[in-house]
Amino acid sequence: MSPAPVQRYNRLSISLHWLSAVLIVLLFIGGLTVDAFPKDWKSAVINLHAIGGLALLALVLLRIVWRLTHAAPPPPAGTSPLLDRAAKLGHFALYALMLAIPVIGVPTLLWRGRGLDFGLFQIASPFERTREIYKPLTEIHELAAFALIALVIGHAGFAVWHHIKLKDGTLLRMMPER
Repeated sequence: MSPAPVQRYNRLSISLHWLSAVLIVLLFIGGLTVDAFPKDWKSAVINLHAIGGLALLALVLLRIVWRLTHAAPPPPAGTSPLLDRAAKLGHFALYALMLAIPVIGVPTLLWRGRGLDFGLFQIASPFERTREIYKPLTEIHELAAFALIALVIGHAGFAVWHHIKLKDGTLLRMMPER
């Protein structure tokens, strides 16, 4: 008896998923390494990180709108209700952090007295540099980023576990067809 065919997500969902994943990893690496750059690069690296965070925010909002208007494929046959519920909670946590991190990051940047430079135009910070505000915001932003990476690693690990151990096609649902 051969396994049932895998019901995949649509192409746009798959593309947005992997684009989000790559952006999250790049932003996390950028955030970790910002102090390793030469001093005269630091402002540009921070600006690029902030713009990348805004791009991730826009991407996640697009993913949410797309998901609300395009149903996900049903879970693979035989998925336990507990496993299905855990997956939904995990995805909710991923989305919540993908939204929260840039929403925290932009005010953090602005309270540092930094603006955003989009090349064609700039947005100046409306605030004076206020350490008492930006320092705790920075810590929350960083902790949330580490929590997101931990969830991403768990998400990927469970997808591989589904593929290797359960052989239920879960991983293939988010892979492009060949």
